[in-house]
Amino acid sequence: MNLLNNYICMSATHQIMSSTTTNDLRSVSIFDLSQDELRERLRATAEKVKQEAFAKDSYLPYYDPLVCPTTAHAVHEYRDRKELVWIDHNGKENFLKTL
Repeated sequence: MNLLNNYICMSATHQIMSSTTTNDLRSVSIFDLSQDELRERLRATAEKVKQEAFAKDSYLPYYDPLVCPTTAHAVHEYRDRKELVWIDHNGKENFLKTL
């Protein structure tokens, strides 16, 4: 009986310690992270996506409020350049300039 009590106590203590001493950022919801913490969490994934796109001679499209005059504009980032494009009402991309 004493051996069973020791096992139960040790098991409960291990569960409590492992749940309270491990504070891993991966277990925190992205909605609870600061902007810097979220950026750090996504850095490796973003870099991998970027390298895969460039390896396929593709580009990464994104909106940058610093260079896009409206939300109908986007940046296409290639391995060796960035381009500003305008997306018309039909969804067609129109090259404007190299950034």
